Amino acid sequence: MMVRFHRHEDGSVSLLGTRERDLDRMRRFFARLYREFGHYRAVMDGSGLLPEDSPIEVLGRFPHTSREDYRDILQPEALSRLSGDRFVCDYSSGSTGRCVLRLATPADELAEQAITARVFRRAGMRGGDTFVCADVGFPEIYDFYFRAARDVGVRRATFLHLNRDYGRSLKPIRGLAPDVFLTLPSLLVRSWPHLRSVWPRRRSPIRSLISMGEPMHPEFRREIAETLGCRVYSFYGTTETGGLAGECDCGAGDHFDPTLIGATIARPEFVDDQTVQGELYLTTWHLRDHPVVKYRVGDVVRVTTRPCGCGEASPRLTVVERTHEGFVLAGMKLRYQTILDALNRVAGDLGLLAITLSDLPESEGHTLMRIDLPDRLAPLERELLDVLRYEIFELDDLYQFGLVRFQLDFHTDEAFDRRKVRRVTDRRRYLGDDSWEDADGSSPDRTPGGL
Repeated sequence: MMVRFHRHEDGSVSLLGTRERDLDRMRRFFARLYREFGHYRAVMDGSGLLPEDSPIEVLGRFPHTSREDYRDILQPEALSRLSGDRFVCDYSSGSTGRCVLRLATPADELAEQAITARVFRRAGMRGGDTFVCADVGFPEIYDFYFRAARDVGVRRATFLHLNRDYGRSLKPIRGLAPDVFLTLPSLLVRSWPHLRSVWPRRRSPIRSLISMGEPMHPEFRREIAETLGCRVYSFYGTTETGGLAGECDCGAGDHFDPTLIGATIARPEFVDDQTVQGELYLTTWHLRDHPVVKYRVGDVVRVTTRPCGCGEASPRLTVVERTHEGFVLAGMKLRYQTILDALNRVAGDLGLLAITLSDLPESEGHTLMRIDLPDRLAPLERELLDVLRYEIFELDDLYQFGLVRFQLDFHTDEAFDRRKVRRVTDRRRYLGDDSWEDADGSSPDRTPGGL
């Protein structure tokens, strides 16, 4: 694959194809944005950019697209522009606390489907396989994954809707006997005591386990592989940009095609001449009807063009960390600022809070979210709890499903010295930032190959 890093005037770096046809695709992309998209035309006019300018220069000078831009401008514009056309919707939140719709026309769906099918093939999926996905959230996205899997030749595809009774909701998996199993790490952690006991050690039918949406703790990853006798692969993407990258057998980063989905790295640090690290912005060159330009996904990544041991020539991406203080609850990504802003609708002038996450016993739910607040807000406890339960898009569903419980603790102002308060503390097993303990504080089973 002929690609190289290009440094823009603002110091950011983009990984770009070097063939003339790659540059032609970029030119056509920006010309279509200017011709058909009112918001992007205004952005280009405001930045002094013309469709006939160098596409590399246009990309470099194009402002990044925020989650709020997507929710407040691009989504309504897409709904208006596509009125009367066929499209499907996926739900997301962009970690903003409010519902976001991602619209996809048949052309965009097929373009994304081709990328996802390539990710699945790389993860070992093949014709005749049985494919099972498990999640607690909206099932619509899995219909898309099933279409991509059918392109690979999958014989049967099933969605398991998990609830807090993981043993019961996972029970059908024995009869389904999947060759490929896809789920989210945070859900796999909670359902693992049940899944690992379904089959004898190293004798599960699962050949490939695909984890998506979140990092997986390396010790947990090894335990899964050794207990189930399978390979574990990561799958990277966002609802707003679609799936874009997936691991090979080498497990040395997620392969992606930068001529289809462009990666721009803000505030880059070069690890070596072929590897750069920084905040990731994505441009969806392959989408016609609802594209994004330099979409700020909220991840710090490492991108390398070094050859991979698998022989595939495409570059690879590895997530290093999130760019904001955030966390994941049952697959839903939340930002600290989202919680703070929502509670301020009641509190008015709340400048700081502390969030602590811990595991609940399965009979009581998934996660306990404890929030420490100034004691002057104690009279508003009921109203603050209602905000958490009903007014934050990501938490509303999880609360209704019984997967999260809330606890408010109130403290003196001295306890909220900004130099001492840790904004987010995660004490959950395999997900936390301190120790890897069970909800009751005991150490996990140290089975061979596990923790």
